[in-house]
Amino acid sequence: MSDSIEEKIVTKKRFSMAVETLVSKNKGSNYIDACVSVLEEKGLDYSAMKRLLTDSLKQKIEEEALSLNLIRGKKGGKLPL
Repeated sequence: MSDSIEEKIVTKKRFSMAVETLVSKNKGSNYIDACVSVLEEKGLDYSAMKRLLTDSLKQKIEEEALSLNLIRGKKGGKLPL
C-alpha cells in the first residue's frame, strides 16, 4: 500500500525521469510535449510544472524552444551548421 502512495507523489526527480524516459522511447517526441504528457498522465495542472522542472530539464526545454523560434535567444547565438 505504501508503494502506491509513493508512486502518486510527484517529485522533481520522478518527473524528470518520466520526461526523459518518454523522450528516449519516442524518438520524434520533444521535451515540451513530454512534459505536457506526463502532467496530463498524472492529472496535474500545468502550473505545477514550474516547481517540478529540474535545471537540466529547464535547459533542454530552453534549447528546444530556441531551435523552434518560440523564444528569442541571447545575443551571440550559435551559427547554423
